[in-house]
Amino acid sequence: MGKYSNTNPFMESGAFQCRYRVKEILKHMIWTAAFVSWALLLAACSSGTNGYMDEVWPDDHTATLILRTALLDKTRAIDTPADNPVEYMYTLRIVILHADGSVEHNVYVDFGNTPQTECFRVLKVTRNETKKIYLIANEKSVSSELHGKLEALAAGDNTFRSIVDELHFAPDYKIPIPMSSVYDVPVNEESLVERQFYLVRAATKFTFRFTNERENAVSVDAIAVSGIVGETYLIPHKKEKEMFFEDEPLFWIEWLKKMADESQEHLDDASLADRRGWIQDYDIPSGQTHEEVIVRSPTLVSGLTYHVNEAPTPGKEIFPVFYLPESKNLKDRTQEYGEQVYTMTLHLTEKHPEGGTGLPEENELSFTQPFPNLKALFRNTHVLVDVTFWEEGVKVDVIPYSEVILEPDFGL
Repeated sequence: MGKYSNTNPFMESGAFQCRYRVKEILKHMIWTAAFVSWALLLAACSSGTNGYMDEVWPDDHTATLILRTALLDKTRAIDTPADNPVEYMYTLRIVILHADGSVEHNVYVDFGNTPQTECFRVLKVTRNETKKIYLIANEKSVSSELHGKLEALAAGDNTFRSIVDELHFAPDYKIPIPMSSVYDVPVNEESLVERQFYLVRAATKFTFRFTNERENAVSVDAIAVSGIVGETYLIPHKKEKEMFFEDEPLFWIEWLKKMADESQEHLDDASLADRRGWIQDYDIPSGQTHEEVIVRSPTLVSGLTYHVNEAPTPGKEIFPVFYLPESKNLKDRTQEYGEQVYTMTLHLTEKHPEGGTGLPEENELSFTQPFPNLKALFRNTHVLVDVTFWEEGVKVDVIPYSEVILEPDFGL
């Protein structure tokens, strides 16, 4: 006699359907929760002209693309734009191109009076092709003409790359610094693609910290840097897209991010750049000449302060941070790429105590030497220069890549 089953096949089917419906409901709930979270995160960058939640649910032919865009060194010491307002995102444009170079999305976000260090965006894109994604921050600092051209680009337009790829300009670093990056993102059969991107500033940054071990005060009246060009590309023109960090191959922006993070952890390691390497395989706009740039901002560094039964305290001060264009002053001009050389000149005035006239005496000095430990000046490099004045001379240390914490004893 055969065994009888107490299970109704129609009930079995219903149970399966019930489980399937529960699974679909749970999936829907997860997606909904995710989008609510993204919406909250996106609130900081939701003031653009294109709504950030425009039909982002994927279907058989499309995928949901989640973009996280941040400053390369957003973990630096300052938390607000009060100290270095030009270093933040005031606007961000995201352009996604199809494989044929035509525009799929052209999204512009204006943060108004609330500049940002990061932004989230959710977009729906077609599947089965590699997207080229351009990120451009603070485009109006390049020109209002560029902003107008980019605003006019609609989906399907194929002129975007001809507008931006070779664009170069004379920067004004008193206004927000333009930033950019370009990524290739494959979108295959998956319904959800999530990426973290970083913006690279079209500028180099110089911080000079002075320590005075001399008896007399010294005024740093100006700093001159030789080997600097007048114009810079908007989009980085680096040749090799991959670099090795130890034995790990990385996209060059990820490599630069690791360098910035590592230099933050080892602020006094002047050997770090030589160990990790230099970015030297890049181009600058043709026809540029390398010249000297002089930055004038008199900064008084007091002399030794004496205390009873204690060692004297040296004077310390920071010259105002300044920015210069990415340059390529080759040591060997017969080569296309390779080691570079840059020279600094400090224009100084030594303040002597009052002389026989009853007036303080001043002695103008200058000090010139090549930057030690600076073999390239690629964009987003932060050159930290420590200068110590001794009675017998001047000592200079340079730490590139560093995003230094400016200590209180340097007057901040």
